[in-house]
Amino acid sequence: MIPSGCGVFGVIRKDGKKKIPGSTVVKAIEKVRHRGSDKGAGFATFNLGEGNVYSLKAFLEGDPSRIMRMLNEHGLQVTSMNASYERGSFCNCSIMTLGDMNRLKKAVRNINEVLWDDSRGKGRIYSVGTSVSVFKDVGYPADVARKYNVELMEGDMWLAHTRQPTNSPGFYPYWSHPFSTFNIAIVHNGDVSSFGANVEFLQNRGWESFVGTDSEVIAFLFQELLEEGIPLEEAVKIVLNPSRRSSALPSVKDYLYRNARLDGPFTAVIGYDSMDDLYLVGIADRSKFRPAIIGEDDDAFYVASEESEIREVSPNAKIWTLKPGSYFLASLKRGVISRGREDDEVMSFSPPPTFETDFFDIDATNLSSEELNSRLEELSWKGKLTIKGVNGQRFIGNTLPFKGIKGLEVHLYGVVGNSMANLNEGNTFHVHGNVQDDCCDTMHGGKVVVDGDARDVIGQTFQGGVIVVKGNAGNRVGIQMREYQNKKPYLIIGGMVDDYLGEYMAGGVTVVLDLKSKDARVGNFVGTGMVGGKIYLRGKVSPSKLGLQPPRFEFVRLLKALLMEKMITEEEMKDLSKMEYLEAMKKMQGKAKEYAKRLFEEKVGIPTFEYRELSEGEFKEISSCADEVKEYGEYLKEKFTVVYPSK
Repeated sequence: MIPSGCGVFGVIRKDGKKKIPGSTVVKAIEKVRHRGSDKGAGFATFNLGEGNVYSLKAFLEGDPSRIMRMLNEHGLQVTSMNASYERGSFCNCSIMTLGDMNRLKKAVRNINEVLWDDSRGKGRIYSVGTSVSVFKDVGYPADVARKYNVELMEGDMWLAHTRQPTNSPGFYPYWSHPFSTFNIAIVHNGDVSSFGANVEFLQNRGWESFVGTDSEVIAFLFQELLEEGIPLEEAVKIVLNPSRRSSALPSVKDYLYRNARLDGPFTAVIGYDSMDDLYLVGIADRSKFRPAIIGEDDDAFYVASEESEIREVSPNAKIWTLKPGSYFLASLKRGVISRGREDDEVMSFSPPPTFETDFFDIDATNLSSEELNSRLEELSWKGKLTIKGVNGQRFIGNTLPFKGIKGLEVHLYGVVGNSMANLNEGNTFHVHGNVQDDCCDTMHGGKVVVDGDARDVIGQTFQGGVIVVKGNAGNRVGIQMREYQNKKPYLIIGGMVDDYLGEYMAGGVTVVLDLKSKDARVGNFVGTGMVGGKIYLRGKVSPSKLGLQPPRFEFVRLLKALLMEKMITEEEMKDLSKMEYLEAMKKMQGKAKEYAKRLFEEKVGIPTFEYRELSEGEFKEISSCADEVKEYGEYLKEKFTVVYPSK
């Protein structure tokens, strides 16, 4: 299997519920073993109210008594130390100490500076706190769990990680996740491009030693912001680096902490002990280039890379996705604080998948992705197959085109993993449940029907056939869709979608109905860079959602310049400044319009739109593209915001 990037998992129990066994966490993170490698994995467990004794854990080449001596020199009392040796003289040691917290923080920073630069062999204190304990090493999650007996432990909150190394080596456990600092722990998937600025921010505040992994820097940033007195949610927003459109931060703090903001593709899960409560945080970058799945059941809240992780340990959990650039926040005592979406959006996500028939051809419950695909090929002669127990298996049906298999009808019950029906041509897949990321990439023909929700990047480079998603779809839906000769793709979404719908679209038809809302709910940047095809959004959608439009302050400045050059009148400026950019562009005429389009649209390709009923030909074309669309006939008679390329 091709690596997918790191896998993350976080869970916090609800107040009054039982502690979470380590076996549950191991089971969840092992479900996405394929996302990582043998270059690192780990776990962090939090237990609130563990006392005022600080637990330190360190990796060290050489004699661990050096750490004890340096702690004593900082006025801290070491009460016990346990050490185990591997890889020759490489020590994994646990130290218990008493003393002032601020003194201990200074000591750990100084010790790590010395150990990391020590010519006698590198060392690192990798976990310190009263409530948190980190268990990490080189290997897969199950390997690390066995080494530390993680399955026998319990915790109020857990984080877990399986690693696909990017910016640092994987042959020593220094670089494995989680990264921890004073009752904070973090696991992360992605590549933080703001690493240099983030390190500079920390160095200006006295931080001197880094192992070179962006995840560690995120943990340090979080600690520094909290120590500077910034409230928890505000610290989350600073690190998250939300779009300036959201006005999530006061402008002064937005500027002062600009180098503490993260940039690049990332999902991070953070655990934090405030000394009187535990907090679980999940964040996704503003473009949401990495998946972030949220879950809730009667006992706990979850954050994960894939729905299959949560379903593995809580089959009936309510599951939704983070919006791009948003955060999930829940605490042990306060419960959910931010769901990462509006409540009505959360409620619109599909219920857990069920299996309603006793007959099946394949039980996928204990099959790997490779085994399931092999069974699918072997039984394809039947023409119609029913598969139950699907939970996260990837690449389902992708080998069929290479085997020359067409005309097959496959019914899948459960949660289908990433990259189903890629390159599909001539086969039908009916998912009685949800699908994860990257479904139907470069699909040439055939049909895919999803009764539940689809996650991010469904229908990328889709160029023939029909995709129907009856529930919600995620981020970057239908990007780079195209028409080729006599092939035309149709993508029908019954629920809502997030950002970048139809980005760089070059052909085909996309319809968003969002039947649970008055008007279709879509994210920002619809049709950005589109050069062909049409997008139909049921109801009246704000023009501000379309394309990559200039910020409002820049547009107002342009209007002032046009007024000064006498391309528009004062009355025209007054009217235009009240409008959204695309509405203003529709009304603007002559040289003013030509100048504005040249300034803002030449390289971006902002689409245009109409608000109207479908023509008879459009209605017939869309309603007849698949039998499953006929049930939407009455909704297709309503008015639509029709988006298409500007001329």
